Amino acid sequence: MIAAMDWIGRLLDGSLFAGSIFLVIGIVGGVLLLISLVLDGIFDAFDFGDGPLSLTTIAAFTSIFGFTAFASVGAGMSPGAGSVVGAIAGLFGAVAAWWLSKLIRGAESSTAVSGSDLVGSEAFVVLAIPQGGLGEVALVRHGERVSLSATAQQSIERGARVRIVQTLTSTSVQVASIDPDTTEPPEPPRTEHS
Repeated sequence: MIAAMDWIGRLLDGSLFAGSIFLVIGIVGGVLLLISLVLDGIFDAFDFGDGPLSLTTIAAFTSIFGFTAFASVGAGMSPGAGSVVGAIAGLFGAVAAWWLSKLIRGAESSTAVSGSDLVGSEAFVVLAIPQGGLGEVALVRHGERVSLSATAQQSIERGARVRIVQTLTSTSVQVASIDPDTTEPPEPPRTEHS
């Protein structure tokens, strides 16, 4: 408690000015990290892929380094010692950010549905499809429910089973009704020849 009061006192009287550069670095890194996560792809020109030099990893290092070094200087360390502590914490944070982004991208790629995977799949109509208009179908892929906009040559009622015959875009397909009365002919009974 006394150390916290001392830190606040040093902040107010200006003696923490030597460590304030670390605060600026931390804020800039935090803003870049927030932007890279929320507006994914906005800084693609500065991104070096999904590896350890991705923008997310660099921004995580920068923000953790800055805030940790600032707190260390505020706790009474010299700026040099605070920067070493900040660099160590920043490295751990960058490795964690890289690992988490790799994990998230791996999960996205394993559940992604491509157009060629969809053709021939069965789905159910969840929003009736008017003739020449758009409705909605749903199917389960990789254990996850996927909803897609759908169009058809004829109108199809809600709840009907359909087969996807063509992908139009990444989120829309063309479907054809599966007639419940039309079933494949049964296989002829097998007879054993002696």
